[in-house]
Amino acid sequence: MFEQFIDLTYDICEGMTTFQAPWHPIVSFKQMGRIGFEGRETREIAFGTHTGTHMDAPLHFVMNGRSIDQIPLDLLIGEVTIIDFSSLGENEVVSLDVLGEITLCKRVVFKFGWGSRWGSRNFYRDYPFFSEEAAYYLIKQGVQLVGMDTPSPDDSRTKLIDVLGSELDSPVHKIFLQNGAILVEYLANLNQVIESEGWNICVLPLRLKGADGSPIRACIFK
Repeated sequence: MFEQFIDLTYDICEGMTTFQAPWHPIVSFKQMGRIGFEGRETREIAFGTHTGTHMDAPLHFVMNGRSIDQIPLDLLIGEVTIIDFSSLGENEVVSLDVLGEITLCKRVVFKFGWGSRWGSRNFYRDYPFFSEEAAYYLIKQGVQLVGMDTPSPDDSRTKLIDVLGSELDSPVHKIFLQNGAILVEYLANLNQVIESEGWNICVLPLRLKGADGSPIRACIFK
């Protein structure tokens, strides 16, 4: 039996924080069935594939890449390396130097302390990000799942409207996804992780056939 669980998932609800771009819809709930009338409760829910705590499949940035339903379960459940980088400040870079001699398994979660900004627009600005060299290093070390409590592994200061579709558009995303790794973003409650050793992770997306990503239910346990 496992003795400890930490839920790493944000609620999905109307009015929640979402990335402000035309390709990220807002969340809506519509009640359809009512106990007082139809004798049951049902709801119509609309949200994007990258809403809240979610997973990016390679298809998100890779033409004909692996879709969310094609990601094997044995990658999504198991031992995880948790790295505490909460000492990094705004816009600081996860570089080869700060990765140092850390022993990595194929699943790695980065704790930046960014969950304290959840619910505000500041969540999407000035978070720590990965250098391209660090991303390639993680791939070479056999890392196949990269999780974080920030919205993205890329530099938030890049104005996407100016670079859409170019090499400058989300280059770190592309390094990970083009090399078959998956990304897990918007992880919650990593502040509850005091001791980083001995954890396992479970990150399960909806089985959305042909989709580029999915909200997930994520937890760590030991």
